[in-house]
Amino acid sequence: MAIAHELSTEIAAALFSAKERSPRELNDLKDMVFKIHSTLEQLTKDARLDRFTRQSLTRKSPKES
Repeated sequence: MAIAHELSTEIAAALFSAKERSPRELNDLKDMVFKIHSTLEQLTKDARLDRFTRQSLTRKSPKES
């Protein structure tokens, strides 16, 4: 989750610091940042679950001689 947080922070800083924006633009950017952050969090969770599943299957598989 650290990568998701770090990327979300960097993206948010870049979007919000570019120039003065109207309240509508700021709201749209806020929604975009939340969407990006949620997507990165979900990708992190999916990767963690996939890694856990692969490790579990590897441990349960009989070793070949």
